[in-house]
Amino acid sequence: MDLQGLVLNIIDAMGGVAEFSEYALAQVLLPDGYKDRFQGRTELALAFDYEVAEEHPEAEFVTFGSEVTEALLDLALSTPHFDTRFVIVDRIDIADAKGKVENALGRKFSVEVLSRQNMTGIWSIFVFRARFLSSESFEEERRVWVNMLTGEVDMEIAAVPVFYEREPQTDFPYAPACSLSHAYGRAKTYMERAADEIAKSLVDPIKIMRETERIQYFYEELIEENGRRMFRKGITTERIDEINNKEQALKAEMARQINEIKENLIPHQSIELAHGISAHIPLIELVCRVSDRNASELRTFYYECLTKRIFEASDAACER
Repeated sequence: MDLQGLVLNIIDAMGGVAEFSEYALAQVLLPDGYKDRFQGRTELALAFDYEVAEEHPEAEFVTFGSEVTEALLDLALSTPHFDTRFVIVDRIDIADAKGKVENALGRKFSVEVLSRQNMTGIWSIFVFRARFLSSESFEEERRVWVNMLTGEVDMEIAAVPVFYEREPQTDFPYAPACSLSHAYGRAKTYMERAADEIAKSLVDPIKIMRETERIQYFYEELIEENGRRMFRKGITTERIDEINNKEQALKAEMARQINEIKENLIPHQSIELAHGISAHIPLIELVCRVSDRNASELRTFYYECLTKRIFEASDAACER
């Protein structure tokens, strides 16, 4: 794709409109939410040809490295986007459905499978980018899978190879799903905890202790030397105030340098959503009568055909 096509695609994805008034000269209208990125403007004139740009000084020349091009590319790279993928499974079937449900519940329950239906479940994959800032900074990208049926982070499916297609191969109805905001909240909480663990693993407590003790020893010596001046003969009130003020200044500088050491050696993390993926996986819905000694009830289970697991939808997290 050429630069003109790329820029026009970015503008379209932003919700903007571009119309060519003449060859290589486009009038662009952007949503108000982007005006801070373009010096308060939402209307731009873009020239995709150098000679056209010279003929229209009010237009901004679109070329690699120009201010407007860099701003648009930065928006394209930093703004999260969402993709839809359909997971490939070997076969959509379940053997011994009754036994699998009983194993999931525990053998104290008796299960009767009343109906079964092929369905599609959704897993939201949130791809987070974590930045760790210290004397040595780096980034880490991690995918967090959320089962939209349960509303929980799914570690098991995240650990298996998954292959996708761009188009659905089945036309099954969709199983109930929790809200995207609920799923994102769970994924973000998980990622924040993971980032904390990564940051803690990078800390060298012995090095921090040694550097802190070195600074403390240095300034305690200066404070002690400064304090000895209090006992000199003929010291004035003004001189006492100067000595006290210097002691406070030395303590403040010691605290500042100790804090600076911690800031340099303890990573400060920040996370942002890079992009998201909606993974669609075939399921088999099983409506069962579940009985124990005292009562029986109808319950709905889902058999996930990729990792071959049984689970129930969460009534608390999901909106049916």
